[in-house]
Amino acid sequence: MENSWIIEASVAIAAIAFVALVVFLIMTLRSVSALLGQTNGIMREIQQQVSGLSAEATEVLRHTNEVTVDVRNKLHSIDSVVYSVKNVGDAVEEITSSLKQASASVAGTVRSKVVETVKQVEAPTEDKVVKVMQAVPVVIDLWNSFRNRKSMKSSTLSKA
Repeated sequence: MENSWIIEASVAIAAIAFVALVVFLIMTLRSVSALLGQTNGIMREIQQQVSGLSAEATEVLRHTNEVTVDVRNKLHSIDSVVYSVKNVGDAVEEITSSLKQASASVAGTVRSKVVETVKQVEAPTEDKVVKVMQAVPVVIDLWNSFRNRKSMKSSTLSKA
């Protein structure tokens, strides 16, 4: 009988262990079930938020596309203005170049005319100076002879 008592005690311990295992499994399954319920709720919230974000993102993309098209159209309309400004710049550059050439030509002409005029003015002046220089000895001789005559007249008058 001792064997039977050991068997009965073993069966009782196994039954208690099985009941404890079932109780812990039930508690674990309830925790898992609660966790799955929370996860399910969170997933629903995420889906709602993603739907809202998706709608907003779609709206933002639509507005972005409209703005892009508008900017592209405006850039195309500005192309002619930029082209015109470039043409004006080219024309101004050509005018500036022509003015530089013209002013250089005028300056050269003025310079040559001034040099020519100065030469014309200097030439008679040089001739005059040469003539005056040649006349100086003649004038000195005339002066000396005038003085000599005057002194002769004075000496003749003083003797008389």
